[in-house]
Amino acid sequence: MPRDEQSLPGPGDAAPLAQIARLQRDGLALLTFLAERPSRALVGASPREMDEVDPGLMIAEPAAVAADPARFAALVRSVDLLGRAAAPATATSIRLTRAYLFGAEAGIAPAEAQRARRLRHCVLGIQLGLLLAGLAAIFLLLKADEGRRVVGQLALVRADLDRSYGALWKLDRQTDFELRRFYQGEETLIPQEDAVARRSALTALEMCWSIDPPKAGLTAVEYRLLPVKPQAQTLCSELVQQQKREMLVFARLAAWNCDMLRLNPLHWFGRGGDPCAAAPAELLPDHAADWRRTELRTNEAVQGLSGYLLPLLLGGIGGGVYVLRRMNEVLRTATLTARDGLAAIGRIVLAAVFGGLLALVFGTDAPVTLGSVSLTIAAWAFFLGYALETVLKTLDAAIEGVVGKLRPAEPERKAVPVATASPMGAPADPASAGAAAP
Repeated sequence: MPRDEQSLPGPGDAAPLAQIARLQRDGLALLTFLAERPSRALVGASPREMDEVDPGLMIAEPAAVAADPARFAALVRSVDLLGRAAAPATATSIRLTRAYLFGAEAGIAPAEAQRARRLRHCVLGIQLGLLLAGLAAIFLLLKADEGRRVVGQLALVRADLDRSYGALWKLDRQTDFELRRFYQGEETLIPQEDAVARRSALTALEMCWSIDPPKAGLTAVEYRLLPVKPQAQTLCSELVQQQKREMLVFARLAAWNCDMLRLNPLHWFGRGGDPCAAAPAELLPDHAADWRRTELRTNEAVQGLSGYLLPLLLGGIGGGVYVLRRMNEVLRTATLTARDGLAAIGRIVLAAVFGGLLALVFGTDAPVTLGSVSLTIAAWAFFLGYALETVLKTLDAAIEGVVGKLRPAEPERKAVPVATASPMGAPADPASAGAAAP
């Protein structure tokens, strides 16, 4: 039907004129985008179609376009062809992308500039968060490796101590060692008739002491066994060095455990002094030092780092890397949308949560093997965070397969025969008609 001339918007109609002005603004944005990327026009539309685009309509007066149906139809046709040529980018995404890259420009509404500013701040926050998360992951990886090495050094020192004690146990206390008596800081002879003291000392005393004990026998009589044979002296010297190394390893364990305790967020806002100096109340005072330097706390902290915290961080880092790569692709193709910021944050959070849950599913004792690839939980967490969309699609397919088997089968629909209509006065069945004839 031809359009009624009276239905055209008049010069005073603000809403239709605003719509036409918006169409013109969209057309100019699409033209600018295609001018910067001329090859996109060859893909989106044929040259014959692009010849129908009238750029002059983009700068004409909206009232003049509204008053002429042919010009209005040509404007709509031009914007439609330009939109097809620029696909998948749209006029809105193009303006938002330009506002994100270059700030407020001519033709960009204040609301679009504000959305682009929020997106820019969101991406900058993601980049800063990834930097901090990467530094934290490196620090925690180093701390976890240090804890494993300290526990390994303690195991080696204990193995050396076991060998030294075993070798000393095979020596003869009467021939390889000499019994000495100290009283008031001075060495005194042991009377020969003191056989009971000599016999008890030979069976109960430790075998390795320093040659000149500094404070031996100051308060009471003290007996000590000192090595006199070269083999005994060598073993005692090795034992003393191993005991010193054990003390150093225990000191490193105490420092490592203290560092991990300070990293606990629960202690950041607590009151009181150093949390490392406060032993549990149920421990005896003599065991406070053992609580600080025990390898049990170190092993527990290392398992917590490698089993949950590091996979959580690396999963979030993997999701963040994917988000930044996708953001770069979106900016390259001018397909930025206002919801990309929240979607990026949600993806990173979900990737971090999935990475933290990996250890609960597979455990932390051994590497996880998938096909011919064997990696640790933390490494798998990074790849899961990066390929989260693929993982979710795989889960959808697996869940749909299980639910499809549980879903009851639909009842089979039987076809209902449809009787054909016959003319008035004609028999319904030719056979019956023949039988009825005389």
